[in-house]
Amino acid sequence: MSNTPISKIEPDVASTTVNQINKEAHALESSSIINLYELDISAIKKNQALNDSSSIPEDYLRFHNDQVIGNKKIIFKGHAFHPIPIMTSGFELNASGELPRPSLTFASMKGIEKEAEETVSKFTSLKTAILKLNNLIGAKVTRYRTYKKFLDDTNLSIPGVGQFTGTNPEFPREVFYIDRKVSESKESMEFELSSVLDMQNFKLPGRRVVATRCPWSYRGEGCCYEFKESGAELDKQLEIFGATDHLPLAAAPIANDEDELISETVAGYSPSSVTVSNISEYDPTQSYAKGKVVYIVGNTNGLRYFYVSKGNDSGGSVPINVSPPNTKFWEPDTCSKTLKGCKLRWGNLGAASPKSKFLPFGGFPGTNSKYIIQ
Repeated sequence: MSNTPISKIEPDVASTTVNQINKEAHALESSSIINLYELDISAIKKNQALNDSSSIPEDYLRFHNDQVIGNKKIIFKGHAFHPIPIMTSGFELNASGELPRPSLTFASMKGIEKEAEETVSKFTSLKTAILKLNNLIGAKVTRYRTYKKFLDDTNLSIPGVGQFTGTNPEFPREVFYIDRKVSESKESMEFELSSVLDMQNFKLPGRRVVATRCPWSYRGEGCCYEFKESGAELDKQLEIFGATDHLPLAAAPIANDEDELISETVAGYSPSSVTVSNISEYDPTQSYAKGKVVYIVGNTNGLRYFYVSKGNDSGGSVPINVSPPNTKFWEPDTCSKTLKGCKLRWGNLGAASPKSKFLPFGGFPGTNSKYIIQ
C-alpha cells in the first residue's frame, strides 16, 4: 500500500519488454502468469471524503489472489501486492466487438473485517474505503499481468523468482472503473467494472452541430485551457490530453459562466499574477487569503476546477473547512460555453500565455446564418 503510482514503461524500452513477453509466451516451458490488481481511490477520496482523508492514508490498494504463491505478498516494480481473497471474471475479449464488463468479488468479507480488527493496515484501508467512499463507485481498477519470472528479484521467498533484473516486462495494462455494486452479503461483495471506452447505449452522431454553444469540458480535452504541468502532474495531464505541448504556460481563472470577470468581482485579484507555481489543490486544514487560487479535482474525469478566494465578510481569509464551491467565500472559474467566453481565454486578447491566434471553440458558428461572428 502506498501513495505512489506504479511507473509506466518508457517508449524507448517498450519494444524490448514486448519482445521478452513474446519470447516467454512461446517458450517450451514458460513461467506461470501472475495477475495483480491495483485499486486507485485517490480521486474519489479527495472528492467524497475531502475533509476526512486522513482516515484512509493510502491512495492505492494493491492485492493479488494467486493460490500457488499463497499468503505471501508479491513485489512488482518496487510495490507490494498483498494476498486478499478475491474472485475475478469477465476480463476476456471476444469477437463480437463488445467491451468486457468484468466482475470483482471480495469473497470473504468476514475475513477482511476480522483482519481489519487486528489492525492490519492493508485490510483496514480497504474496509474503510468501502464504507466511506460510496462503495468505491468510480474507483480506478488496473490489472497487471506478467510472468512469474519477471517479478522483482526481491521476491526471494517465491520459488522461480529472483533471477530477473531490469525493467519488468508486462502485458498491456487493463484499466477499468467500478461502475456499480452488484450484490452484498455477509460472505462477499461483488462489483461490476466498466471501461472508459464502453460504448453501451452510444449513439451517432457523436457530436451535435450547435452553432452558439461549445461542447468541450472546460479545461479538458478540446478546450485545453489548462496550466502546463511538470513532474508527476505531467503524467496525469498526458492521460487527459494525450500530449501537453499545446497547453499554455498560464491559464488563470478569468470569468464565471456569465462572462463576468473575476477581477471585477474579487477586488485585488489579478489574473496576470497567477502562475502554475502559486496555485494549489484545496486543503481543508488551510485558510486562504483573498485572491488566492485553489482547485479541486473531478471525481472521474480528472479535470481541475478552479476557485478564487473572496475572503470573509471582514476582508480576512477564508476559514478552514470552508471548501469550494461555497459561493459566499469562493468565486468559481467557469466557462459560458460561448465564443465570448472562449475569447476571454484564447486568442490575441485572451488570458492564456503565450498568446495564440488559435480559438478552440467547439461549436459550429458558421452553420447559423443569423449568428454574427465578431
